[in-house]
Amino acid sequence: MNPRRKFLKTTAKAGAITAVAGIAISACSSNKSSTKITRGKSKKEEVLYQKSPYWEAYYKVAH
Repeated sequence: MNPRRKFLKTTAKAGAITAVAGIAISACSSNKSSTKITRGKSKKEEVLYQKSPYWEAYYKVAH
């Protein structure tokens, strides 16, 4: 098999998995079991990390 074709197939698979994981994470973002930090005068809550099965799948692919 052509090395360029193999690279493109591998990259496409990784991109598709990352896209699915991103969509799943955004769909589950309404979960309120996360660490929230408020600083300064802002009343807006900042979510730094939200552990979920989708995050674990994304992290395994990305790392």
